Amino acid sequence: MNINFELYKVFYEVANAGSISKGAENLMISQPAVSQSIQTLENELGGKLFIRTQKGVVLTNEGKELYVWTVNSEESISEMID
Repeated sequence: MNINFELYKVFYEVANAGSISKGAENLMISQPAVSQSIQTLENELGGKLFIRTQKGVVLTNEGKELYVWTVNSEESISEMID
């Protein structure tokens, strides 16, 4: 299994921003590229990560679990670098 860490970075940013468009803005990439990345990650993991609403996105239960994992992973990587 090849892991594309950029997909997780996009997921993390969208989850923090609560919006695909705001996540795209923060990452300085296009909104369609972010949407495609999220869709690719959802397909790879086999489940929906966000519920899309008129006000943005909300994490699903699977998305919440992945978010905790990404936060913990980011903290571990930061500690290794420091």
